[in-house]
Amino acid sequence: MGIGVFLFRRFSQMAGQKNFEVDQNTTFRFIIEYKDTNGDPIDLSGASAKMQVRDTKGGSKLAFSLTSPTGGIVIDSLNGKLTITMTPTQTNKLFYPKSSYDVMLVDGNGVKTKLVEGFLTLSRSVTI
Repeated sequence: MGIGVFLFRRFSQMAGQKNFEVDQNTTFRFIIEYKDTNGDPIDLSGASAKMQVRDTKGGSKLAFSLTSPTGGIVIDSLNGKLTITMTPTQTNKLFYPKSSYDVMLVDGNGVKTKLVEGFLTLSRSVTI
């Protein structure tokens, strides 16, 4: 299982950038640690999150979506962490050679923030 940790500190209104290489037909997980400029966790109480994976940025072909709290994204509110988990079925749907993704957070007041965006480069498997 692939696991990555991405530390995101809020310095500007722009989303963080993070690219991953993902093995086809495997579970892939990464964690976003959302912190303020002092390095303290941002309280995510009342927040929800969504991730979409598409063929290109702004593309019309959707591979899959993940959502919180039970659709692949788990939010640890007090520690400012989001754990994103893709199943083998989902990693099997990634576009070759790469897909575009982003993670959006909606706080308790309805304010939307794009936390991170990037590419998922598919490493094809021999065994499926």
